[in-house]
Amino acid sequence: MPDQRPGTVVVASTVADEAGTLHTCDPGVVASLRHAAEGLGLPVATGAVVTTRAMVTSADRAAWAARGLIAVDMESSRAAAGGGRFGVLRVILDAPRHELSPDWANPARAIRHPSNWVDAVWLAISGPRYALRAGAVLAAAVFSDVDAEV
Repeated sequence: MPDQRPGTVVVASTVADEAGTLHTCDPGVVASLRHAAEGLGLPVATGAVVTTRAMVTSADRAAWAARGLIAVDMESSRAAAGGGRFGVLRVILDAPRHELSPDWANPARAIRHPSNWVDAVWLAISGPRYALRAGAVLAAAVFSDVDAEV
């Protein structure tokens, strides 16, 4: 986690919640997503992801990394709890080298502080770009002949 940068594609092999309940991603889905990202020439990290109830920054991020987790999100374990075959594809938006203010846990409040405006501009540019990157990887995994721009 410490060396990852914004834009890194994360393909989870497992997803855990904060209580430790573990969901294993389908190995075939994991392999397809990883292969697609690599085929597009994107940086890829594969490993365990944890789902938390709140945004994770600073020391909390380091604590999860020390447990061997490569990324933190707020959705995946809830989706995985439905059972069945699944995979998790994420693109890192904030990372230790480009960490967002904890204020962004409440965007309506964060935007009122001028100190967060640089992050707001960065989010407005990078958020859609990285969402398209995730879409390109998914398209490449599902339709191997798709020419996707990232």
